Amino acid sequence: MGELCTLFFVKRGGTLEEIGNVVRLRFYKDRFLSATELSGLVIRDGGVSDIVGIKLFSGGRLLHYGYAEYLKAESRNGRRTVSFRSRGWSVMLTQNEPVPGMNLNVDLARLAALNVSIPNVTYESGTAQVNYIYVNERSTVWDAVTAYAKKAYDTQPYILGDNEVRVRYVSGTARTYSSGRLVSYGEISDRRTMYSKVYMADADGQYTYSQTDQAAANDGIVRERYFALDRQWLSSPTAGLQLKLEISGRRSRAQYIKLTGYSGEELFDTASAVLEDGTPISGTVGGIEAVFEKGRAVTALYFF
Repeated sequence: MGELCTLFFVKRGGTLEEIGNVVRLRFYKDRFLSATELSGLVIRDGGVSDIVGIKLFSGGRLLHYGYAEYLKAESRNGRRTVSFRSRGWSVMLTQNEPVPGMNLNVDLARLAALNVSIPNVTYESGTAQVNYIYVNERSTVWDAVTAYAKKAYDTQPYILGDNEVRVRYVSGTARTYSSGRLVSYGEISDRRTMYSKVYMADADGQYTYSQTDQAAANDGIVRERYFALDRQWLSSPTAGLQLKLEISGRRSRAQYIKLTGYSGEELFDTASAVLEDGTPISGTVGGIEAVFEKGRAVTALYFF
């Protein structure tokens, strides 16, 4: 599998151990997640308590660098294996609380500097300054970054590369795939988290602000939520509610193509292919799933 990808375990103290016998790896990222994800099974002797990080390279590029979230060493029929799960270091932005209160005149780098520093995480530079970001108690650093992205660019934050937090959408590589590489094509409609209507209280505690997801309502979904006044959105309560709708319904409409091989695809690439019946399909890559197994790779590209 070395021609496709190279896997390293990072040991306590920073020593890298290249893993030569990989059974299966699954790499995943999408533009709504706070981190890349990697799981796998390898044949390896020895314990796992000294493994603190995981790195995956493909085509000379670092796809994933994360902490060793879960590892299990097992011996069966004379064969010792290690199974693992890892998420990029940036996932810790969702696991740490920011300093509560008002952050005035911040860009992305300044907002990050005001909060806990996460190892190996970098931030997009040169972003716009906004008047304020109000941080609620018991929220997360990722929540604050999400509010900043919405205010500054009407976007949602995402991870580019292995651990870079970005808020501006990039122009990716244009990719065209031959019919010989196409394994399958499909559609996904995941409505499990969709809200049909959301409300927010005003300063008097009355729920005077609301937003409706018309697509959910048209499909018969009734799922309403009430939220207390969020000082983050005092200047525009409807924008805050719209963000909640966008997050809840972000996977409700998707297409995907599944291809042989992995060619270094990244978020916001544009992908084009022709289906078996001659129908063209194209879209902007919003999610990537690459499975490396038995010396080959199969990649699914999702268009949200």
